[in-house]
Amino acid sequence: MGAYLHHGLFVICIAGTHGKSTTTALAGIVLEAANLNPTVEVGATVPAWDNNVRVGGEKYFVTEADEFHDNFLHYHSNIIILNNVEMDHPEYFQTEERLLGSYQKFLDNLKPGGTLIYNADSPLIRKLRLPEPALWYTLSEYDAEKFPLSIPGNHNKANALGIIKLAQYLKIPDDVTAKALKSFTGLERRIQIIGEKNGVRVYDDYANHPTAFAASIAAVKELNPNARLWAVIEPHTFSRLRAVLDKLPLSVRAADKVYVSKVFPSREKDLGDFSGQDIVHAMQHPAAYYMPDFENIATTIRSEAHPGDVVLIMGSGDSYKLSLRILAAL
Repeated sequence: MGAYLHHGLFVICIAGTHGKSTTTALAGIVLEAANLNPTVEVGATVPAWDNNVRVGGEKYFVTEADEFHDNFLHYHSNIIILNNVEMDHPEYFQTEERLLGSYQKFLDNLKPGGTLIYNADSPLIRKLRLPEPALWYTLSEYDAEKFPLSIPGNHNKANALGIIKLAQYLKIPDDVTAKALKSFTGLERRIQIIGEKNGVRVYDDYANHPTAFAASIAAVKELNPNARLWAVIEPHTFSRLRAVLDKLPLSVRAADKVYVSKVFPSREKDLGDFSGQDIVHAMQHPAAYYMPDFENIATTIRSEAHPGDVVLIMGSGDSYKLSLRILAAL
């Protein structure tokens, strides 16, 4: 369907392991502000549009390009923004080599004269054969005074840098880009504050990978620097967390307490040989606990949280229900 909808249009694809939805939305917001009237397809709801789709004119189509099951190989882009590449979806790709092979095919599908914009801070991107010429960016060049953001975290600065490069390539004035970036307040389920009760703030986030856990925890601490932070994780699929156990200690180090629920199996079967208890053990965090049942997590937080605390719930399964349950219990 994506290939059909793209036919005859100037296609801008946003790809990578992390940040695709936010970066796609930012691209749409900036092109909209520049009166380029883009059609945009995002994997999350954009509050400004009250939808995950914006239907625009007859030239620009901005698409979130998902690597899972090689979905993005249906797309032939005029511009690719490649946010980052990390090992993910091990149940499909199985090896880093296969993952990189899919990304290489995606890059090779660039239309003649097409342009790649990529994050030079991502080590695995450097293992790809990149088309030339290409535009690159690195977090160290981000100018917060020129392009202030309303969304927190270094990961969002990196997302914005890709859009700044895109806007400059399309000759959109920097002041238009800056105003549009500043106006963006985030997506649903992306460090989304869902409420505050009895002095405790509750955030809901879609993070399901250690890199995303770390980025979301850092962003929430940036917003609440003096708060005690509870990180609550619903692991998503057995294979994903099993493949990245060595990355877990650094991913949750900045949290004061960590609760891990039962694994959300999604498309996988529980073979009984891996659970949230294994994840907690791998975290090596002094205050990490396995608590499989949502109700027990909500009850525990209600009894132990104090005014000024912050609770961050992360996951891409049923964790949004847990966020609401915790808020109701406070």
